[in-house]
Formats: sequence, C-alpha cells, structure tokens
Amino acid sequence: MSLNERLREYKVRQESGEVPPITPAHLEVIYREAHALAASGAEDRVLKAGAPFPSFEMPDENGDVVSSADLLSRGPLAVVFYRGAWCDYCNFELEALEEVYPRIRELGADLVAVSPVTMPNLRAAIRRNKLSYRILSDRGNAYAARFNLTYTMNQDLLDVWGSFGMNFSQINGDDSNRMTMPGVFLADTDGVLRFASAYARHWERTEPADLLAAIERLGPDRSARS
Repeated sequence: MSLNERLREYKVRQESGEVPPITPAHLEVIYREAHALAASGAEDRVLKAGAPFPSFEMPDENGDVVSSADLLSRGPLAVVFYRGAWCDYCNFELEALEEVYPRIRELGADLVAVSPVTMPNLRAAIRRNKLSYRILSDRGNAYAARFNLTYTMNQDLLDVWGSFGMNFSQINGDDSNRMTMPGVFLADTDGVLRFASAYARHWERTEPADLLAAIERLGPDRSARS
C-alpha cells in the first residue's frame, strides 16, 4: 500500500468518527483552512527544481549542529519538512520514509527531516516512529520560510487545536503561530534542487517512491563524491 493510500484510509476513519476526539465540526474548520491555503496559490510559490538549495546549520534532536555543506560533501541530500508528531499524517509519512531510508543510503544519498517543534518533541517523533535518520529543529520555521512553505494559522484553526489541549507556543517554542506545509526536496552535490514537492492540504504527501526515483535519476556521477 502506498503512503497516500494509507493516508486516504486514515482520513476516511477520521471522517467516520473512528479517531476521537476529532469531530465533524473540527474537520470542517481544518478542511476549510487547508483548502483556502491551497486556493491561495501557496504550492505554486514553493521553491522549484532547478533553484539553488538553501544551505542550513540546524541542531538535531540531541542539540548537535548539522550542516548541509557537510552532508552534501558526501552525496545528494533529501530534506523533508513535517509539522510535528502531533500530526498523525506526519507520523505516517515519517514511518514510510524510514521504510525506504536503507535504499536512500544504498544510493549514496542521505535524508533529514525538519520540524519547527522543540527538542523534546523531536525526540518524541523519533521514539514513536522508530526513526534512524536525523530530525532537525527549525525554530520559528525560519528554514522552511526560505522554501516559501510557511503560513500563519488563523484563530479558528488555533481554537480547534486548542480544544485538544495543543498550545503551539509550547509545541514550537515561539508565539508566531506559523506552520509549515509538508514538503520533500532533493539537492544534488552541486547544491541544486533536483526534486521539489509540497502540499497545502496536509493529508496529501509526497510518495517515498517518487523521491527514490529522483535520487536514482541523478545517476552515479552525482550519487556521491569521493
């Protein structure tokens, strides 16, 4: 079963009331805001393949600084933006990427996931999804903004999440109420984006198989540097 087939199955379960405490009234707000984000052209504004890859230095779940320059010196790099372990759709995606991570490494590439959440929440995602790849902390969505992935959650949406006891000033460690669209990007060793995919509707995600195909298309001359 593909990732998006799993997500569609889960979405049906949510809508049928099998996933409490979410209700039809909650979903109406969540869907309305996601559709509005999509209608705004948010996906069209995201960085495209062929653009320079934005470099980074960000801490991982242990507080160790990870550099894109260091990773790209070894081979292509995939960067996956996700909202947080509080998002079930994100957890499905992180698990699916873990399934293909050994193949990504076999191809000479690497993968990091990026989220605006605090360090304890990064570690929670790793434990929950049994991840072997690194997760990086993007405080305030500063790095996601360089891909044009960010947006501000309105009060209706914040009220829905708040009804579940979710406080984003605590989850993300800032008061901006900024969020990232989920996205997957692949840079070659020359620092050029070769694959770019993002979704305004968070229940839709990039298939890991499509990322693998993009890595394979780079060929052995770009799979790693000696």
